[in-house]
Amino acid sequence: MKNILSTLVDGQDLDQQTIKAFFEQMLKGETDPILLASVLTALKMKGETPEEISGAALAIKAAATKFPPQKNTVADCVGTGGDGANTINISTTAAILAAACGLKMAKHGNRSVSSMSGSADLLEAFGVNLTMSPATASHCLEKANLCFLYAPAYHSGFKHAAAVRKTMGVRTLFNILGPLANPAYPNIMLLGVYTPDLLMPMAEALQLTGVERAFVVYGSGLDEIALHGDTQVIEIKGEQLIERTISPQDFGLKNYSLDDIKGGTPQKNADIIKAILSGNGQEAHNAAVIINCAALLYLHDKAKDLQTAAQLASEVLKSGKGLATLELLVSLSNQKSTDKEKK
Repeated sequence: MKNILSTLVDGQDLDQQTIKAFFEQMLKGETDPILLASVLTALKMKGETPEEISGAALAIKAAATKFPPQKNTVADCVGTGGDGANTINISTTAAILAAACGLKMAKHGNRSVSSMSGSADLLEAFGVNLTMSPATASHCLEKANLCFLYAPAYHSGFKHAAAVRKTMGVRTLFNILGPLANPAYPNIMLLGVYTPDLLMPMAEALQLTGVERAFVVYGSGLDEIALHGDTQVIEIKGEQLIERTISPQDFGLKNYSLDDIKGGTPQKNADIIKAILSGNGQEAHNAAVIINCAALLYLHDKAKDLQTAAQLASEVLKSGKGLATLELLVSLSNQKSTDKEKK
């Protein structure tokens, strides 16, 4: 494995299998911390390739606590974080609304790193049991079209890198692996990145991990589709990668300022999101959720274009079905697994 470091120091890329094997060892606690820090630094300085990103992600998913296989198409809506914008929890709320629209949403997330409230912080404020078993989570997905997969509960091997990451104190490959490590293996994704430099590498990495339909987006500074400006998109359509730029007008929506969607503490965000999902949200808040949910509906072929998808999302949002979906998740997540659920 030390040959990996000499390869990287020489400025050469690693193939997918080599980095996959390296991460498999690391996740078992078999990697020297100095070597791990050196490899992460060398990768960052060289620039991670799609093969390197996907190889690490495949190792992480293979080592994760197993999630029951699903017969239906599963989707996720997630960002890398790190945009520093501190908005309301848009991707989490969009996932809830998408579930209310009939999509199977396996939301994979964690507590906050770069904002005041991450997806786990928000859902915990609503009463969702973050440490529900995989069987219970699968039951939630079946009955509510929605489940939450709390990253630390599925990726125990990450603990072997915790001290190194803390000591390094800089962004590394780990900061972009979370969205690729969903143990439910979603094949439809809306994935936001914190820099446009990651658009193509992450899109190619998603393809290499088996994702069939996706938008990888950078929204004028946000790791989601923006209301305050244009959003750069790489669309994955099977083996195709399509570069495009979209705006709120493509969804039949108008622009709003970034200040209109600022968030706060988990409890403040929970109050805002409860209002949105009950159909009583502020205009800008509603639009931020609708525009991202619409992308998921479009990717799932629930609508012929983005504007039609936004109309569908808006209708469901006004109905209050979003809040009912969240409340069902809260209830189901706190039930103990039964033998029937596990089957």
